[in-house]
Amino acid sequence: MNEPVTVTYSLEQVLSRLEQKIDRLEDKIDKQTEEIATIRATLQAQQPLMQKIPDLAEKVGELKNWRQIVIIAITAIITGSITWVIRGGTFKP
Repeated sequence: MNEPVTVTYSLEQVLSRLEQKIDRLEDKIDKQTEEIATIRATLQAQQPLMQKIPDLAEKVGELKNWRQIVIIAITAIITGSITWVIRGGTFKP
């Protein structure tokens, strides 16, 4: 059970492989850092647009109110016209 273990690689080879792996990891970290910087720049560029969203939502709400007013006015005009036609289409009281 306690047999001695023999290493077939030299210490230099092991260290060399470790250094290569560390270099690859550093390259990946550099790429991710660049991607994060790009994402941050994009978010900062979009921040003014995001701040306008509440104002736009309020304006859309106001447009919905105007739409309701227009629908009510059109309904009143159509109803009045139908009533006028039913009464005989004259302006006499």
